[in-house]
Amino acid sequence: MSPNRAKEYIKSFNLPEDEENVLLLLDVRRLSCVAAGMDIGITPDTVKRYRQRAYAHIADELNN
Repeated sequence: MSPNRAKEYIKSFNLPEDEENVLLLLDVRRLSCVAAGMDIGITPDTVKRYRQRAYAHIADELNN
C-alpha cells in the first residue's frame, strides 16, 4: 500500500489524534517506538500504549 493511501486509511477510522500520529509514524514512516517517541516527545512505552489502543479501536470498528 502506498504511504498516501495508508495515511488516508488510518485517518478514515477517526482515531484520537495521538493514536493516529503514532500509527502514522510507526506503520507509514516505519520509525521505531524510540524514534517515534523522540519525534513527538513521549516515551517509547507511551508510543506502544497508543498503538495498542489504536489497533483496538480499528478492530472494534472493523468487527461492527
